[in-house]
This record gives sequence, C-alpha cells and structure tokens, in this order.
Amino acid sequence: MPQANVMNKSIVCFLTFLMTLLLVPAVYAAQADVQVKNSDIADEIITMSWLDRLKWENEDKTVQVKIGGLYGFDWAQISNDSRVGSVYDPVQNHKEEVRLAEPIIGLKLYDRFEFRLQYEIAGKRGQFLDLWGQIKDIPYLGKIKVGNFKEPFSMSVLAGRTGSTMMEYSPSTVFAQARNLGIQFENTYLDDRINAAAGIFNKSNYLDNSFTDNNSGMDLTGRIGWRPYLEDDGKKLIHVGLGYSHQFLDADAQKTSFSPTTGSNLSLIKLSGTGSIAAYSQDLVNLELAGVWDQFWLQSEYTSAYLNTKDRNNAYFSGYHVDVGYILTGESKPFKSANAVFGAIIPKEPFNPLNGTWGALEVAAQYSHEDMNDYHANVRGGVQDNIGVALNWYLNAHTRVAGNYIHAGVAGRENSALSNGEMDIYQCRVMFYF
Repeated sequence: MPQANVMNKSIVCFLTFLMTLLLVPAVYAAQADVQVKNSDIADEIITMSWLDRLKWENEDKTVQVKIGGLYGFDWAQISNDSRVGSVYDPVQNHKEEVRLAEPIIGLKLYDRFEFRLQYEIAGKRGQFLDLWGQIKDIPYLGKIKVGNFKEPFSMSVLAGRTGSTMMEYSPSTVFAQARNLGIQFENTYLDDRINAAAGIFNKSNYLDNSFTDNNSGMDLTGRIGWRPYLEDDGKKLIHVGLGYSHQFLDADAQKTSFSPTTGSNLSLIKLSGTGSIAAYSQDLVNLELAGVWDQFWLQSEYTSAYLNTKDRNNAYFSGYHVDVGYILTGESKPFKSANAVFGAIIPKEPFNPLNGTWGALEVAAQYSHEDMNDYHANVRGGVQDNIGVALNWYLNAHTRVAGNYIHAGVAGRENSALSNGEMDIYQCRVMFYF
C-alpha cells in the first residue's frame, strides 16, 4: 500500500477518534446531571416548537434536537451556438430535476456540544454532506469541530445555497474544495469584527472515500476576515478576507483537473477545463471583498491556483467573480459575522395576498472570469466568461423562487474539440429551506 494512503488512513482514524471523544464530556455531563437531580425521567417535560425549524427540547433546555432541510426543484432552457453544438450533440434543450433534497438533523447538549447530520438524497448517489460534532467556548480557539464539513475557503461556498445569489455557485469557485473529513478551530475577535478558522483535512470529496484508497492527499486550509467598517447592526459594512490552502497530492495515483461549470447544474457542457495534470501539491489563494449599504450589497472573490507539477512546468490558473444586488422591498442582506458569510434574505412582510403583503424582491447581477490557460505549462483549457442576472422572490423566511439568465462563452481552448463557443441559459428554481 502506498505510504500516502497509509498516512491518510491514519489521519482518518485519528479524526474519527476525536469525534467520538466529543461525545464523552456530553454524556458525562448528562449522567452527572441526572445523579444530582435524582429525578424520574417520566417527570421530564419535552416541548416542541417552531423557530426557523422544528425543535424539541427538555424543560431546562440542556438537550435540543432540531429537524430541518433544504429542498429545491429546477427547470432550465438551454441553447448554444453551432460550435458548441458540434461537440455536444445532441443537446437536450429543456431539462428539469430535483436539485436539492437534503434533510438535516441537529443536536445541542448543554449549550456547548453541537452535532449535525446533513444527507443528500437527490443526484446519482446518496451521500453525507455534513456529519460533524463541535464543542464551543474553548479559550482563544472558540469552536473545535471534527467530522465531515466544508473547508474554510471561499465566502461564496461557505454561504451555501441559501446565501447564494444565483441558483448555482459562480464558475470561479471551481478551485474551492468540497466537504472533507477534518478538524478545525473557528473563532471571532474584537466584537465579531475579525473571524478566523483553520484546519487539517483528508482530501476525499465524499465521506465514504475517506476510508478507502480513493482519497488523494491532505489539505491545510485557513481563512481570516476583517470588517473595518461595521455599523447599524450589519446593515452597513465592509468585509475583506483572505483564504489559503496547501494541498498535498499524489501525482501518480490521482491527477488534478479544474473544469468550471456554466452556472447551471442542468447543463452537462464544460466550456473550459485544464484536463488532467499530474501534480505533487497545489496552493490556493482566495481574496474576498464584500459590502452592504442598506438595500444594496456587493460580493467579489479572486482565486488563484499554483500547481507543483510532475513535469516541473509548474502551472498557474485563476478566476474571479463580482456580484451586486439591490433589494427592492427595503430589506438588507443579512451578514453572519460568526463565519463571515451572507445569509438568506428575510422579508419584512411575508407573502400574504389577503393582507396585501408580497414578500421580498431582489435583483442581482454576476460577472465571472476563469483563465484555464498556462502556456508555459502547455495547458490550453480556454478562457471562460459568464454574465448572469437574477430575480429572487422571497415569499417568507423559508421559501424562495429564483429566476436566472446566463450568457456563457469560451475562447482560446486548444485541449478539446471545442475551441470557441457560446451558450444561453434560462433557469428557475423553487426552494424550501428550514
């Protein structure tokens, strides 16, 4: 067995052991509490309530169970020019799918121990997305989390589907990693003006791959953010952030590649892409800039990837996106200082035609650019540009209807039969989240 896989399996076993340890103090505290009270469990009062999601808790609120989920259905109309059609033929122009079906279970014990399970039902394969436990209020470190979760990299990806403006993440987030098995700390400082997180992760992309030879290395990832201007409870702010990830790769066992999406999950077309590259390691750098001024907001990211390749012709790729939006009904886009991401808009007046209220309405636009060319490394994956506009209708705190138009194009690609081409995508989504 290769030495890298032996190391990875050792890391997986160690992280699994740490996650198990998180349960020990919680169980011990529960046992001690029962001994002190010496009460009959039949006398315990269990209450059920609804606040953002379904919640059960005992009388003293030392045990809380929350049930939530994320569900979405997509429709799309896709058209392309003859250059794209000659490579991807036939192209199914009209498509629909169950895009999101993710039940979520959360558990909180004694206000310090938290556990979360999020499972993806939609798609070709069911898979665990989140499966982690964490302990809060650790001096200087804040929270320590162990399990399978998103690496602290890219403001857009960390915000999730509910915080995303477009229906899908920007194509420039192709460099950000998927959820991986790992351990990290996360904390805020200076009255939530600074956030920091760092961790070590087993690079697997799927939780079940962590326990096989399909994992491909280890990631050291961190992110820090600062709000130099923060007023009016976050309705006016400026955020700057920096993310970095060093990833150890196996150049012989599993090659690396970057293939940006077109901005639609219903499109199988890849306009640009580097192809497979044998690399020993890669370094990712992510720069963030975001701001809110009442109803107006802005978010942008720039990401670069440096690959230490096997043929010594080290490669460099990059991408960026800029999002802007305006909420027509007067709300302000919420910013979560705890992990420095945008959240879903909550209407001041939920949709209720009988009372003359219609929810919240947001208009937004996005431009993204991805450069998959590095002539020194002999990689000609093309330069892709996307222009998108969005109309988002938030009926209430848990329902969103989204409409997107995207124009995507590529030029200068030489590692594929598709060298140049353009396409247009019209898509919409109905999404429920709680």
